[in-house]
Amino acid sequence: MSRRITRAALAVTAAAAALALSACSSSEAPASGGGSGKQRTIAFIPGCTCDPYYSTEITGFESAAKAAGVTPIVQGPANFQASEQIPVLQAVVQKKPDAIVIDPTDATALAAPIAAAVAQGIPVLTTGNNVNSDKIFTAIAASSVQGGKLGAQELMKQKPEGGKVVFVHIKPGISSIDDREKGFRQAFDGQSKYKVLPNLYAGNDSATQAAGLVQSAITANPDLVAIFASNVITAEGAANAVRAAGKTGKIAVLGYDASPQEATNLKNGTLTALVSQNPYQIGQLAVKNAVKYLDGDHSLPKEQPLTPLVITKDNLNEPASQTALYK
Repeated sequence: MSRRITRAALAVTAAAAALALSACSSSEAPASGGGSGKQRTIAFIPGCTCDPYYSTEITGFESAAKAAGVTPIVQGPANFQASEQIPVLQAVVQKKPDAIVIDPTDATALAAPIAAAVAQGIPVLTTGNNVNSDKIFTAIAASSVQGGKLGAQELMKQKPEGGKVVFVHIKPGISSIDDREKGFRQAFDGQSKYKVLPNLYAGNDSATQAAGLVQSAITANPDLVAIFASNVITAEGAANAVRAAGKTGKIAVLGYDASPQEATNLKNGTLTALVSQNPYQIGQLAVKNAVKYLDGDHSLPKEQPLTPLVITKDNLNEPASQTALYK
């Protein structure tokens, strides 16, 4: 999630207190070790504990950790905010895990704290959102640019007659959503039948706020034919607004991600397509790559982009779609 605050790294000495205040979830289990037979601990710091995307990624991470025989630590902020994630990262560093997996909440704000962790001898890889740092050893994520293109192409397929379309953002600086917008605009570039309206910014990442913005856009633009909602929360808000406006089935609405609520809204028609990042797979790959690195394989690519999956009513019951739905 999708989902940003630029802050300098907080002092490591404040980590323990911050951890107590961050309302996080944590899990640890005994393990026998990685591929080398050495007992190891790998930590995962999601963007927050407030989103089905992350809960699904955590499940994949913990499943792969168990299979690899390493000890998993899962610790995340209650809200998707850099100001909450930074002290969690610093607290996790004090546990001295063998490796850290983190989904950064802000590409700039998390750069220095991640570099500080690496400076203490802890290798770091990222999942999902990017970070402006060359200190990580690999980045694993569904390609948001490609996801934006695929989503936009699906909207054009559903509304071939053309009309106005709008992208529902959170706020600039969230790398994954910025990239989704980039792909979205690339797809519509040169498509004269469509007019892309200015972005709607639900800065509080609130379904209620997103619904209000979308409802206003529908009222102001009777010829609005398609909405690209960029994450779980904005998708919920967009679906609610379309339902309230009596536009179910008349406006094509794509929801990024594939949460249980989004799947329900796809079935009832308030969402007409989803783009899944398959976070369960990402969580599993994070563990596998961390173990490889710890076992001495430092030839891993700096970026490992995965292909997102577009899910519609037509393919919802196919095995690939069912696997890609969030839990």
